[in-house]
Amino acid sequence: MSNKNWEALLPYLRRERDLFQLQEILNYDIATTTPEKEIERESLLLADLSNQSAALKKEEGFIKALDAVLADDSLTPMQHKVAFLEREQTKLFEKMPLEEYAEYARLLQKSNETWRKYKLENNFAAWLPHWEKMVEAHKKFLAYQKKDGMSLYEVGIDLFEKGMNEKKLDEVFGPLKEFLIKKIPEVLKKEEKIAYPKINPVDALTQSRINARLLALINYDMEKGAVRESEHPFSDFVGRNDSRMTTHYYEEDWRRSCFSILHEGGHCLEFQNWSEEQFANFADGIATSAVYETHSRFYENIIGRSKEFVPHFKKAAAETLDPSIASWSDEDFYHSINEVRPIMNRCDSDELTYCLHIIIRYEIERELINGNIACKDVPSLWNKKYKEYLGVEVTSDREGCMQDVHWSQGSFGYFPSYALGNMYGAQILKTIEKDIPFYELIASGDLSKILQWFKEHDYCNDWMNPEDWIKAVTGEPLNPRYYIDYLDSKF
Repeated sequence: MSNKNWEALLPYLRRERDLFQLQEILNYDIATTTPEKEIERESLLLADLSNQSAALKKEEGFIKALDAVLADDSLTPMQHKVAFLEREQTKLFEKMPLEEYAEYARLLQKSNETWRKYKLENNFAAWLPHWEKMVEAHKKFLAYQKKDGMSLYEVGIDLFEKGMNEKKLDEVFGPLKEFLIKKIPEVLKKEEKIAYPKINPVDALTQSRINARLLALINYDMEKGAVRESEHPFSDFVGRNDSRMTTHYYEEDWRRSCFSILHEGGHCLEFQNWSEEQFANFADGIATSAVYETHSRFYENIIGRSKEFVPHFKKAAAETLDPSIASWSDEDFYHSINEVRPIMNRCDSDELTYCLHIIIRYEIERELINGNIACKDVPSLWNKKYKEYLGVEVTSDREGCMQDVHWSQGSFGYFPSYALGNMYGAQILKTIEKDIPFYELIASGDLSKILQWFKEHDYCNDWMNPEDWIKAVTGEPLNPRYYIDYLDSKF
């Protein structure tokens, strides 16, 4: 039965969805296809679409429709959640002038545009003025949303992970950091005895063939997606039947692209398998970033680096990349994709050291946004922490503090999501093992029942707040011990 309050809101939600889809199409194009000389023009178009979305949130009719839905007890929790999140955004634009937001959007685009250019040149000094302007504008953007008792950085965290704060993060990251700093040297000592097979160079076109095989194995629907190359791998939910991803190819090591494909594929499986109810109620795409990263990290690591996945992965590699891989033992291949090796690059780091990369970023961005350090201080602090936590000498800003796209586009508060996603994933693993023969299904090469489990028990609940979602999926609150135990057992 239709509800007049919800029906009155729908035209605004449809308009917002249309603007979002146009922004995502343009964003994907800029990152993958746009000629260099047209990037600045398309970036301005993207900023203009962002301004139109902001203007929509100031419309009196939209605000009245949202308030009516929030006051209507006959509507569903899902509809209330959608209206609540929308109303939170409209409150921002009741405080922030549209002209100021337009300038902020322009600075975001300029920072991102120049990051792409100066990262390739390893030129932090040239990028710094653009980044400084954006960071100052971002602090003002956060200040408009600050509530009593919150640090400025906690406003950023809350935008990506509702209900999370510095205290909670310190409580879960502290034991993990302590465990990893002790565990990694022990594992490295054991790994000295392992003879790793040689990785032969493979060109990008050839690598794209194994990526297609891996995506088929995990049930990614290519009729609803696309794969391109970008400087930094990412995935985009563009529309109901459009979930795209990118990767980056390194000819000297084909493993890097394979795992970015499994990671972004894990994201897109969620996008492609939301329920009809979620789409009908505009609740697609409202999960928190840690919920999203749960599924990307799950497919990348818990499935992709498992012993049971090895025969399928090895066969695909031998048939598409390098015939000599067929002579490797399954154990050799398993060691090759699980080698523990502290390196500079987060995306290509192994499963054990990965969260230290995240903790370093969390500690730095917290100090930056809270005003305790300046942008110019970031490279030296970054290099110091990499040496202290991972024993890694950072040799360039390109592979150091400029390696990720997140800081160039103002996503301060997103990085903790990756580590939280790892924790959620290990907890979900314990639950899924009770419900279906998880590892037997991976060994069989038929992962469709695993995807079906996620569709029925997880994706359909991802619109909830994280604490409610993880309880709905596993029956208990987040417990970081599952992830520590998982790593301790595997390594």
